[in-house]
Amino acid sequence: MPLSRPERRAELFDAVLALLAEVGYERLTMDLVAKRARAGKASLYQRWPSKAHLVVAAMERYRPVVPERDAGSFLEDIRQLLTAYVDSKSGLDRGLLIALLEGSRRDPELARLRRERLAAPVRRSIEAALDRARARGEIPDRVDAGLLADLPFAVIFSHALVRDESPDPGLVDRFVDGILAPLLDVPNSRDPRL
Repeated sequence: MPLSRPERRAELFDAVLALLAEVGYERLTMDLVAKRARAGKASLYQRWPSKAHLVVAAMERYRPVVPERDAGSFLEDIRQLLTAYVDSKSGLDRGLLIALLEGSRRDPELARLRRERLAAPVRRSIEAALDRARARGEIPDRVDAGLLADLPFAVIFSHALVRDESPDPGLVDRFVDGILAPLLDVPNSRDPRL
């Protein structure tokens, strides 16, 4: 089946991510990918000019589809964004994250592509939510908005990298209701007693 078919590309990308988690970025080669995915090495290079491009394309398959609509509050915007992220399983495997981080340290092309194509869209979503929250007066002056933008994914990645736990919607709710709401002095709207 040709790589132009979506289901064939999905098989290939799954093979890339599995290999990346198993052997790491340094030891990942187009030969290994071709063998695992039963594809021609030349076919891979025709579509992806480098290992970095192939890895990022595979990761993009799982990039969350983040609703761009205003959920009405900063808390709900962040809940929506993080839920989309953890539901997508977008690279939250510990081995995969370590491989990407280590690979980004050694391969400037991977670092650039990861920032531009994976991290930047998510960052733009958080910043858009922050802009809306500022306009609604939801962010107190005492709160560092830059760090506030970093905080949601710091918690998600900490669970994946440090605790080796898969983040889930329950963690999202705990973070939004137990950390963000008190930080921003917002009553917990999900508490049935309110």
